[in-house]
Amino acid sequence: MREQLSLIITQAETQTVNVTLKGSRRDLLRLSSADITAVVDVSKVTRAGYRSVSYTLNYPSYIDSSSITIEKQTPLTVSFTVSKLASKSVDVEGKFVGTVADGYVADTTLSFDPATITITGPEEELDEVSCAYVVIDRENVSASFTTQASFTLMDANGNTVDYDDIECEQTTVNATLPISMTKEVALDVELVDGGGATSADVVKTISPATITLAGDAATLQGINTISLATIDLSDYLTFPTTEYTIILPNDTENLSGVTSASVSLEFTGLSTKLFTVTNMDYTNLASGYTATVMPTSLIVTIRAPESTISQISANNIRAVADLAGITVTSKAPTTIYVDGYSDAGAVGDYTMWVSVSPKEG
Repeated sequence: MREQLSLIITQAETQTVNVTLKGSRRDLLRLSSADITAVVDVSKVTRAGYRSVSYTLNYPSYIDSSSITIEKQTPLTVSFTVSKLASKSVDVEGKFVGTVADGYVADTTLSFDPATITITGPEEELDEVSCAYVVIDRENVSASFTTQASFTLMDANGNTVDYDDIECEQTTVNATLPISMTKEVALDVELVDGGGATSADVVKTISPATITLAGDAATLQGINTISLATIDLSDYLTFPTTEYTIILPNDTENLSGVTSASVSLEFTGLSTKLFTVTNMDYTNLASGYTATVMPTSLIVTIRAPESTISQISANNIRAVADLAGITVTSKAPTTIYVDGYSDAGAVGDYTMWVSVSPKEG
């Protein structure tokens, strides 16, 4: 039935029968229940369905079966179900229920080889199977590992499916559990000195100050800080609290659950002052051209330590326009120089209108 018709007997209602036999005292005394087999012939069953079939008795070879008659038998037939044999593939799923060592974390996703298995059995029984489920239980794990593991067939509700008629193409799979190292890493911003301020003049507040990363140990060993941004201090008189997205290093995972950090900067020990600059000049004028700075003055903001700002006058300040690539009248990016005071600088970006034209003749 199985090989030629892809049929299988399931749900046999009767496992034993009771019979009363008649025969010679000699033969009957030599018989016990263990010597007799009730045999059901299913050679004529050709399709699935419920069946009730009569049976015959087989006796040991030392008994003359023709001299034995059946006086009574219960039941008269054996009932069973014939099911269509089928196959299907189910996914291998699972979970890790053990523990990891301090400073390590287990990946939530196990991987399996093979990822699916083929099961064969009665169609109605196979319909109940949702997956092949693996449970991995190890203690104090500190490295990724692969192990050969057995599995349990389960239905969609997580209940075990346990039918003797279902056969699996294999009884084990290779289960791999990635284990990652964890490390607390500081968040920071890179400060570019400028505008009379250095990183020593700034108090940084970053929230959160750290996050916890997970990743390969070799990767995490070289990571101590994550830079959120590069901030040019010459661009700011005061720095507004700013939110930055946390960009993770390659091959790492953020276990802290935060994706951004706020940064505030406080300038300390510095003063600012407005100056009207009349010392105007330019540089990098193209050959064959003439230039004239159009404004007669420029108001600039100078920042320096308190002890320095009081000593600076407008005569110490120059505004120099960069004419590189400029051959027509236009605005030019302008650099502010504070001569004689290396700890002072201009805050912000500046431009000047410069008239540029070809030389006559």
